[in-house]
Amino acid sequence: MTLSLLTRVRPRSARTHHRRRSLPAVVVALALGAGLLAGCGSNSGAAAQSGDLVGLLRLTPGAVSGDTVTGSWFSMVQPGGTPEKGPFMPNGDSPAKGGTVTLLSPGSEGGLRVGGYQSEPTPAFRDGNALAGSIMAPTKFFGVQFGASTNPIDPQTRNAVVAPSVRNEGGKLTANLTAWSASWNNQEFNQGAPKAPAKAGPAVPGVAQATRAWDWVSQKWFGQSAVSAGDGPPATGTYDSDTRAYTLEWTSLIVGGPFNGFTGVWHLEGVYEPQAAAPSTAPPSA
Repeated sequence: MTLSLLTRVRPRSARTHHRRRSLPAVVVALALGAGLLAGCGSNSGAAAQSGDLVGLLRLTPGAVSGDTVTGSWFSMVQPGGTPEKGPFMPNGDSPAKGGTVTLLSPGSEGGLRVGGYQSEPTPAFRDGNALAGSIMAPTKFFGVQFGASTNPIDPQTRNAVVAPSVRNEGGKLTANLTAWSASWNNQEFNQGAPKAPAKAGPAVPGVAQATRAWDWVSQKWFGQSAVSAGDGPPATGTYDSDTRAYTLEWTSLIVGGPFNGFTGVWHLEGVYEPQAAAPSTAPPSA
């Protein structure tokens, strides 16, 4: 009986020594497990940082504090200038940086829809003031409100253009905003990137991501099989997959009107909201 107990029960020092010898093995196992989990998380994060963004790029309103501008804004470079150094055309209706920056605010949809259009309404103007207000709220520029829209038929060139699209590659955005148009004082100006073909030029077929795209303003489908993807550099920006915060920037030459030869500089920022490319109430796309 006594011998049996001695055989089954170790001395306290022996048990303590055994636990000390086992501890490093446990630590190593935990470390390996944590490494495997971290590796899985890293791979899934990398995968999440690539692909097309479809939905709403909600705009953060432009704001100014001293010489610091935040949010979304627009500037106009005078001929011969550069987007980095100007000189810029001052807007007497803007309080930002001596009028050289015009602050933008979200429109009725809250921002830019990707994968569909936000066309200007009919009529497009009232007393010279633009009525397009889906993307951004109409904003005063030299006493007249200007607006922005994305249209299946570009109002200035009359070319069919592709719907806005945005591609994310590891936090770097590339966007086709050929359809972006600015309207002001009863005039239309394509401000896309890449640029829509000139009015006299033929339509250049683009690579369409879908056979049709929904127009959130006119509530209609528009074909994408024979539309222009524009010419020139695209819009570019940044994207944080954790917060969904984004920025988009581009420049676009102004053709025609009193600002012919000037260059529009656009900066959008805010938060991306993944959504369907068309509302659930839209009729089926043929």
